Amino acid sequence: EMMREMMNSPIMQQLMNNPEMMRTLIQSNPQMQAIIEENPEIGHVLNDPAVMRQTLEVARSPELMREMMRTTDRAMSNIESHPEGFNMLRRMYHNVQEPMMEASIPGARTTNAEASNSQAACDPN
Repeated sequence: EMMREMMNSPIMQQLMNNPEMMRTLIQSNPQMQAIIEENPEIGHVLNDPAVMRQTLEVARSPELMREMMRTTDRAMSNIESHPEGFNMLRRMYHNVQEPMMEASIPGARTTNAEASNSQAACDPN
């Protein structure tokens, strides 16, 4: 409920109607800049106006968000069922998802030593 109210606020509506401003905000975060440098495909996504518009539409609509979550869950299940699929998803989480979450939460950045220890504990090799 709180998220819906925030997304429907006039300030957020103005921001959501301007994909260029959203892209600028995202790229102004130093942690996001590092993620984009390490994963150029994310930079390509941020520079694609069609993808940004679709992402903003999904963020506005709970129904679209649920549908996208279902589709993503099915896709991840399909990937996981392939040989080495689980390891690929794990690497994607550590290289992309986890750093993006840390970039969005101030003070959540782990040190390299902590991240290495965490990854070493999960890596069977």
